[in-house]
Amino acid sequence: MGKRIIFSNYHYLAALLHIYTGTFSLAQIAELAGLPLEELKFHRAQLDFMTLVDYLKTKFSEWFRETLLMRDFIIEEYADIAWEYTKLDEMVQSQIKIPLLERLKHLTYAGRDCLAAGKTLDTYDLNIFRRLMSFFLLAETIRPTLSSRLVKEKALPVAEKSFEIEPYKNWQRESYIPEKELLENLRKSLREQTIQFL
Repeated sequence: MGKRIIFSNYHYLAALLHIYTGTFSLAQIAELAGLPLEELKFHRAQLDFMTLVDYLKTKFSEWFRETLLMRDFIIEEYADIAWEYTKLDEMVQSQIKIPLLERLKHLTYAGRDCLAAGKTLDTYDLNIFRRLMSFFLLAETIRPTLSSRLVKEKALPVAEKSFEIEPYKNWQRESYIPEKELLENLRKSLREQTIQFL
């Protein structure tokens, strides 16, 4: 609204940590951000702070999507990314998932057409298709959603004929670290990585 608002690093961190709404309680977010709980509750009733929360959720979603599209990871890293994705705020998950699923759908159809013509997707599109499949297969194994139909029934048969996907297809949630330990590791990691900015 043309008004300049300046927050401390503690407030920026608290706003950013709202990407974990539903996983961390308000008290845990306040503790991780180094703010008293009552102060965070006060700011959550203020339009400027909640505008910052929404802005940071959007920017984080953009960064998450870009990272998935442009970088390769090993299966253990994809598992960590997929698990953490399932712990994000529902709005953040939607901002990540919807554009990426749309991209996956188009690549699935393009890949199917290429296979029918005895060709393969160009290298760039094939890499994007492989990255998206790797991520979504693990995310849907960790916490199945309605997207499983697109990922496992439509895209997977095309992926299987286009690149090596077996390790991701056969990955089991039971072979992963227990949930309680993962949450504690996430909390510790957030504290270690943010303490230097406070």
